[in-house]
Amino acid sequence: MKKFIYLLSILSITFLGCNKNLDESIYDTQTLNSSVNSTAEVLKIIQGNYGNFQGTDLYKKELLKLLELAADDMGSTSPEMQVYANKIYDATSSSISAAYGAYYSNIHNYNYLLSKLPTINTISGTDSTLKIREEGEIRFFRALCYFDLVRLFGDVPLRTEATTNTSNFYVQRSPLDSVYALIFSDLNRASNILSYKSSPDGIGLTNKGASQALQALAYLTYANNLERRGKDSKAYYKTADSCATIVIKSGGYSLLPNYAELWNVENESNAYGSEIIFGIRFTRDRVVASSNSQGSEYPIRFMPSTMGGVTGNQTKAVVGGLGTGSGSYKVHPWFYDYYTSGDYINDYRGTSTFLTSWNITPTSATKYVSYPSITSNSKDTLPSQFPYINKYKDPKGLDASNHENDFFVMRLAEVYLIRAEAQNEYYGSPTASPNALSDINQLRARARNANNTASPKTLPVNVPSGLSQNDFRKKIFDERGIEFLGEGKRWFDLVRMKGPDGTGTMYEYQFKTFLPSLPQGLPVYDRVAKAWSSGRVDPLSIVPFNSKFLLFPIPQSQRDLNNKLTQNNGW
Repeated sequence: MKKFIYLLSILSITFLGCNKNLDESIYDTQTLNSSVNSTAEVLKIIQGNYGNFQGTDLYKKELLKLLELAADDMGSTSPEMQVYANKIYDATSSSISAAYGAYYSNIHNYNYLLSKLPTINTISGTDSTLKIREEGEIRFFRALCYFDLVRLFGDVPLRTEATTNTSNFYVQRSPLDSVYALIFSDLNRASNILSYKSSPDGIGLTNKGASQALQALAYLTYANNLERRGKDSKAYYKTADSCATIVIKSGGYSLLPNYAELWNVENESNAYGSEIIFGIRFTRDRVVASSNSQGSEYPIRFMPSTMGGVTGNQTKAVVGGLGTGSGSYKVHPWFYDYYTSGDYINDYRGTSTFLTSWNITPTSATKYVSYPSITSNSKDTLPSQFPYINKYKDPKGLDASNHENDFFVMRLAEVYLIRAEAQNEYYGSPTASPNALSDINQLRARARNANNTASPKTLPVNVPSGLSQNDFRKKIFDERGIEFLGEGKRWFDLVRMKGPDGTGTMYEYQFKTFLPSLPQGLPVYDRVAKAWSSGRVDPLSIVPFNSKFLLFPIPQSQRDLNNKLTQNNGW
């Protein structure tokens, strides 16, 4: 079980919970001269903001809808989710507004804390060391907020000073380059002053490795953007390579031998001690229930409504009994086919991640199946047209919204792929790169291991030498697709990476070229023939390409408050 501190966020005057060992003073004014006067008080607010990322507006629910469903790999039959899965969201959609507002609420807090740190007097020793660490944490989180914002919305208002009653609230959007300049500055400062994690107590806290890994991804993403705009990107690819190399060579992280163990909630300490560099940590909250708890909703969202014993859901499903999911997030049939064929036959990431058959309960004779499984038992139910993801389970969850499963922001596997991609772009081919081939093949070597046992077959094969830059970029894109399924990275990859021919984006290629080439329509199961027919592409979710989907719209509620905010093209 994780340890969390619940407290009062002084700046937003929002009650997050209390710990009896904490000072429960409530400050009645929010001026820069009151409220925070010691490093201990700064630390309390930082700890509270860790909790803000667990809130329903961000990684617990609303932000996750955008990241998981606006891409091409997952869909939904839930009306609440179809707004995003079917790409019919707009500037008034609630999840977009919620995430945008939550990020700026956090940024307000970080700006305030940075304004207070210089005025806090510290004693020598532990207190002064804590003050330095606090600055590193604050800058890391401000950078993370702006990095997500600039990737989701493009140009965004850049606020770097504490907000007071004399502040200018009507700020126009700053150019993307200016936002990235702040991100790089904050992460560079955080990387210089934070330490690597040194004990189990540091699990879930940001540290030097997390900052350096996020730097690598930010430099890579900015280089992608520069290149699409016809600007020189070489230096940024090289810096992304350097940052990734520092993390890899730090010796603080290693790939877990068994990929499936990453999702074992009882093994989290081992995962964070090895592969997980930084994550949004959730815990089974015995104090607060449901959506306001410190637990996650991932099992209820990802697991089928007909599979019992995998969640804390205590609402009886039509069948299956207690502990079922809602099945809100489903895998597109074409995606399953892609990652169980060709290079990916017998890939343990697929066999351990995709869920295509299950019993209602462990002792039940009745089985549910989904595409592409076949059923011959008359007791079996009508199959589902969509497979599911088998990563997020927690039978010890306390209620439907109260599970232990975390959201992984950065893990070592991604750092290897960042370095491989950056080197391919910088050196012009994987063969000319020092580490590109070995980095991607480390992940494929692990994917040949089933439960720590080497597969008798050699697939997935290593990526061969001699590929062109464009071909290797596509290999990286494909590798990220299966490695990070259900981890909120696919949409970001689609909109940032160049297409397979070196032009446009992967999003454009997928929605304009690749997906239209597949059999259209959802698969249909024929009980007599015991076979699946028809298409593999959901026509509602896989919509025609429109460049407006490369960014989300600026929330209309924000534009109503600030007439200087322009809207993204097409919205």
